[in-house]
Amino acid sequence: MTRSENIISRWSRMKRESDKIVEPYGSVSGPKPNEAEAGDFNQATVATPPTVSPTSATFDLASLPPLQSIAAGTDIRSFLGSSVPVELTRAALRRAWVTDPAIRDFVGIAENQWDFNDPTAMPGFGPLKAEDVASLIGLGEAGQACGASDEDAGAISAAGQVDEMDHARAGEYALLAILLSHSPDANMIEQLARLSGDATPLGAAHAALGSVAASMKPERIEREYFDLFVGLGRGELLPYASYYLTGYLYGRPLARLREALNQIGLERTEARSEPEDHVAVLFEVMAGLAGGQIIAPGGTDRNIFENHLKPWIGRFFSDLEHAESAMFYSRVGSLGRIFMEIETEAFSL
Repeated sequence: MTRSENIISRWSRMKRESDKIVEPYGSVSGPKPNEAEAGDFNQATVATPPTVSPTSATFDLASLPPLQSIAAGTDIRSFLGSSVPVELTRAALRRAWVTDPAIRDFVGIAENQWDFNDPTAMPGFGPLKAEDVASLIGLGEAGQACGASDEDAGAISAAGQVDEMDHARAGEYALLAILLSHSPDANMIEQLARLSGDATPLGAAHAALGSVAASMKPERIEREYFDLFVGLGRGELLPYASYYLTGYLYGRPLARLREALNQIGLERTEARSEPEDHVAVLFEVMAGLAGGQIIAPGGTDRNIFENHLKPWIGRFFSDLEHAESAMFYSRVGSLGRIFMEIETEAFSL
């Protein structure tokens, strides 16, 4: 190097010298696979050539189905192996997504897309109706799997029962939220009267609730709800976490719950008079988390249950079950107590 050689010239000279040492890009040592081993590449090809990697030597392209054969229900796990070139994996995923209408045609919440003043304008977000009660009940034997052993839990997951079980949990929470937020009307009582159970404790609780609903008039159930939760001045029971944990309303448990709900983007609306630690509000949140209507990190339903329901909800349902003025709602208390015992056992696993 001379003094007249500037930095650009020096970089150019060193680059030319290095090109003489480094092998040409793309050269791979070892024998190349023959055409018989490679298979028909035109049956599973992508726009960009596969990236050469250390694992490519064990990759057999002929073992994969053609990209054009992938449909919404195709199992594409064979494209997700570590030896498959990343471009081919992406092409298979893209093909699966564009052929699945549930993914391809999904439209999320967008500004001015729905009329948020009309709760029925958004499918799945409207108020629950009496005719929905039948679909809310369905935990039965499948729900008892919540309290199964670790081995049973693995079998349930392998059998694909997790989604069905969460759907049943969401329905149970939603039903209890309805019954604890207001007195059921005549149409809903008629639907409740059709409930049937099974040999499980939860199934027996469903049957008992259906039996008492069939034997009582709506006016009597409405009066019972008033005496229990409204009253002249106050009801017989105060279904709030703050009251059961501190003896006062609007206490520290409510503040902690509001903080937890704010972390997942939930807050009380002006139209809702009850504070968030009301049992019906908490059960609505749990129904949304279990059913997937509320998008939150994994384990959020467990955290809400362990921190904001488990410390007091058993006492509340026991009080409701044994309330002097309760007949219909005594059965609601039994149903809630048994369901909370199942949830407690499931979350403890």
